[in-house]
Amino acid sequence: MSKYICGAVVDIGVERESQEDYVQYREFGDNLFCVVADGAGSQKGFPQPAVIAVSVILETLTEIYEENEELFLQNPEFFIKRAMLSANRVLGGFKMGNEERYYGYAASVTCCLFCQDGIFYMGHTGNTRLYILRNSALTQITRDQTKAAELLNEGKIDLETYHVHPDRLVITDGLGILLKPHIQTLHGK
Repeated sequence: MSKYICGAVVDIGVERESQEDYVQYREFGDNLFCVVADGAGSQKGFPQPAVIAVSVILETLTEIYEENEELFLQNPEFFIKRAMLSANRVLGGFKMGNEERYYGYAASVTCCLFCQDGIFYMGHTGNTRLYILRNSALTQITRDQTKAAELLNEGKIDLETYHVHPDRLVITDGLGILLKPHIQTLHGK
């Protein structure tokens, strides 16, 4: 019997015609791995980038875990980042194969390994988010990688403006966007 209770809610988002969010969970021994991806650029009848990214990440981590559980658990941040970079190469391959069809093919991804000892390990790129709930307060752990976030970080807009800014959904980094995306990694309690 599982030690975890998991749930997810997805939303079609602003000005979208189809749902491009994808969420999956997998247990690695006594630890739970969760990944959420928000895709962009998919077309009806073709694979969605969020599904591809999540599938590659899970397959990569599962292979590593099954091959050497101890090594995987010694440095999960390293392997999460490697799995995300593998997914980036796959999405890039789609673009290289047919730039016209797969233009804008990308995914914002946040994944987290929750361990029984209360430690979490996270990988993130784009504008999906990870929050921690403590003492009835939500704290955002990830940093959005969007044009509006850049403006906020530069002090050109305030936090209130950020939440309604037209560029808050224009991601500047993520899987399928850059050859070498910035993957934010972090661990904590």
